[in-house]
Amino acid sequence: MTARVTVVGSVNADTSLRLAALPRPGETVLAQEASASLGGKGANQAVAAARAGARVRMVGAVGRDDGEPLAQALAAEGIDTGLLTRSERASGRALVLLDDDGENSIIVVPGANAALDDDAVRQACADLSPGDVLVLQHEIPAATSRLAAATASAAGATVIWNAAPAPVRSADLVEHVDLLVVNEHELDAVARLVDLRPAGPEADVAAVAARLGTDVVCTLGAAGALVHRDGALARVPAPAVTVVDTTAAGDTFVGYLAASWHLPVADAVRRAALAGALAVTRQGAATSIPTRAEVERELAAHTDSNTTDSIPTGRNHP
Repeated sequence: MTARVTVVGSVNADTSLRLAALPRPGETVLAQEASASLGGKGANQAVAAARAGARVRMVGAVGRDDGEPLAQALAAEGIDTGLLTRSERASGRALVLLDDDGENSIIVVPGANAALDDDAVRQACADLSPGDVLVLQHEIPAATSRLAAATASAAGATVIWNAAPAPVRSADLVEHVDLLVVNEHELDAVARLVDLRPAGPEADVAAVAARLGTDVVCTLGAAGALVHRDGALARVPAPAVTVVDTTAAGDTFVGYLAASWHLPVADAVRRAALAGALAVTRQGAATSIPTRAEVERELAAHTDSNTTDSIPTGRNHP
């Protein structure tokens, strides 16, 4: 079964600078190297879903004058860009500072991402059907994400919201969500916005799931991921790897999870965790995302060491 994934989200032109150490306030440092590539959480997740084997459609906005290379990069991955609109604003941009330990700091200028076309969003989401998956992030206006989620949910699709970057206001929260994907920092932020007192990842995952009425996956970096599904909580391990660049690890996880959501949930999360782990072994954003063949090979190698307890094993039909 080939999944159909629609991503409504951001498309950026990334500039990455590699440094020995991230600069402190007031400090000037020299970069060791610089590179430019396709980025943005929406685009990265679309690329990840496509490389995982899904049929992917990207709904977003790029600049009329500077967006064609970004559109071409998406199309080269086999992604449908028919609803990628051109804006009078410049394309979104991100400056990624990466140190020798693989840690990063990222500055984003939203640009065209702040002006997605509502008609394109409605058209894309109303065209969905049961079995399809909609993926959202928090690099586009929350109102646009809420429109997409409500329209896709009414059409019977599964809605996955990656609350990243972490929301800061209750108005940033998205309703009509089937699965919330967060890291520990984002989980803490969502918990506070729904009037919960953070008490640690395991307690917070369960509390947020109950409060929002959604399943929750919380990524834990090298510790794997926590999954709260149908009232059951489980931890999925991640393989030990040498970290080179963490830039697109979360986006890789989300894209692979969306593409695998027709599988039993334990298999879907395991694939996503492994893909995310592979991504941090390489430099770059979209360029670091592994292919399905690479993930399949690693899955075969890690079958005996990966165990996941307590997650219901039914398929993820909406």
